[in-house]
Amino acid sequence: MADNLKINQAQQTQGENLGEFGREHNEKLQNLSRSMLAGLYMLVRSVKMYDPENAVFEKPLHQLQDIINQIIGKEGRLELTGVKDSFYLNGMLVKVDLNSIENQRYLLSELRAKDVGGITLTKPVTVQELKNFIWIFSKEQSATSEEDGLQGRKLLNMRVAKFSKLREKLNKDMDAPGDQKVDRKKYAMTVYARAVFFLQKYLESVRAGKPIGSSRALRLVQDFVDISYDQRTHFLGMTTQKREEDYLVYHQVNVALMCIVFGAELGLTKPQLRDLGYIALFHDAGMTTLPEELATKRGALTADEKTAVARAPLISVRNILMEKGFSRSTLLRVVTTFEHKTDYGTAVRDARGNIQMIIPKTNLGVYAKIIAICDAYDALTSRRPYRDAYGPEVALMLMWTEMRQKFDPELLSVFMRVMAIQPIKVLSRRQQQLSVSGL
Repeated sequence: MADNLKINQAQQTQGENLGEFGREHNEKLQNLSRSMLAGLYMLVRSVKMYDPENAVFEKPLHQLQDIINQIIGKEGRLELTGVKDSFYLNGMLVKVDLNSIENQRYLLSELRAKDVGGITLTKPVTVQELKNFIWIFSKEQSATSEEDGLQGRKLLNMRVAKFSKLREKLNKDMDAPGDQKVDRKKYAMTVYARAVFFLQKYLESVRAGKPIGSSRALRLVQDFVDISYDQRTHFLGMTTQKREEDYLVYHQVNVALMCIVFGAELGLTKPQLRDLGYIALFHDAGMTTLPEELATKRGALTADEKTAVARAPLISVRNILMEKGFSRSTLLRVVTTFEHKTDYGTAVRDARGNIQMIIPKTNLGVYAKIIAICDAYDALTSRRPYRDAYGPEVALMLMWTEMRQKFDPELLSVFMRVMAIQPIKVLSRRQQQLSVSGL
């Protein structure tokens, strides 16, 4: 299982519960925690440009002091710890929205570069002590901090947890003889079921015209990434679990999973896989607003029906834009949601109608290309009211022949390998030659 899960379980065993296994969610503490992290981020970033004695730090330091002392007054202590890609405050996972993820990654990176794993306070903090702490990250500072701060800038009520010691302790906890082994397959099934349940509720809210916040799914997507990154086969078998009456729910979860597994094969990083999986999880949400008779109609669609179907991606984008905040991540979600419906190129056919070559039409993003392939594959291998499901080999053959202009041919070849189906099994000699040439 992924490192996040191992760490959570190791600390649960010793009563140092974190995240889902630790103390329950407290909204007021969550808001204070997010404000504290935002303040730390701004100060650590600014100290790369300005001396901590600069007047520009005065207001932010007083604001951070007020937040920290509110937490101590409420909790009696403050223990902030960075574990993997997340922060925990007094044993509670601090949940940040999508717009703040990059800031959190930056802050974690800067802390660890100075061997800082977290901070602990049991008494109110002063502005001067916070300033001494910020000095640790200044551009002139090359030394790492001790638990009581830097030489000549000691910390009185604050203690610095060394990241190297924290990491060593967690690794030792995970290797402890009494540590119970997790049934990874069973946990993967649990995460998959949670995702299906969430998507059911989300699509219900979309149909009602009041979509719930999609950021709640970030933890699920991160679990998908953590589990499948090391054991990719855990999830691939689950994408065959479908119910015809809940097609759109299972379809979106399955596409998200396949995108993560496929993206890992392509060499994407864990943060990139999380972004890709998160976008894919909602890529077809607008389709839930179509009438049931249109979604399951046999035969060709009328002009008006085609217009209604073409409008579905706009609804998906509208839901994204209705969420709080607008960032680079939001823009990426909007663009990818549109682009994955765009054909990769234009097919050039011979007199018999056979595709001779594909001329790329536009420079699509890699996320859109990946989602397009996974989306088509899951749709073809799913049973629908108007047809039976195609087998994997037949689906891939159709994607390579009849639908080839829709996909990046190089990525499609890799996808065949990921699905353990070699192109030679489904392609004619002529098609194999085209595959090698990349046309």
